[in-house]
Amino acid sequence: MKDILSSYIFQALRRARVSLFYLENGMIEEASKEAQKSWRYFISSVLILNLYRKGEEVIRYYTVPKSKIFSISKSLEDKGYKGLIELSSIYFVLTNDVPKSEAKILIPILIRGELEKIREWFKDRWSESFENELTIVLNELKKEFVD
Repeated sequence: MKDILSSYIFQALRRARVSLFYLENGMIEEASKEAQKSWRYFISSVLILNLYRKGEEVIRYYTVPKSKIFSISKSLEDKGYKGLIELSSIYFVLTNDVPKSEAKILIPILIRGELEKIREWFKDRWSESFENELTIVLNELKKEFVD
């Protein structure tokens, strides 16, 4: 289970990085798709973490379906994981036909929120590779979106 959780966290970080690369190069639709994948890995990680802390058996592979994003986010918020519904709302907007100009604004907001939650909620599972990847993604966010 720990390997799955680590893999999902790392994939969320990687997908966020790829999303920012696409965004920087004007490929908004691709950036949106990668940000959505990153969010799905992240929310699945939070769900697995919650189940793991309870001592419940976790299946070997789990992703949260789009149709359950809000109900799972609400359930996790009720357990103390604050901010998921708002970030899930951004994810959901990106899954729909949104103008590129709007997606370009929403993608970094979703990624920044996700990175903050990863650092906060997964600190006891942190590794040097996670820190390196997180630093790279944060630097990309600063480089691209501070101007």
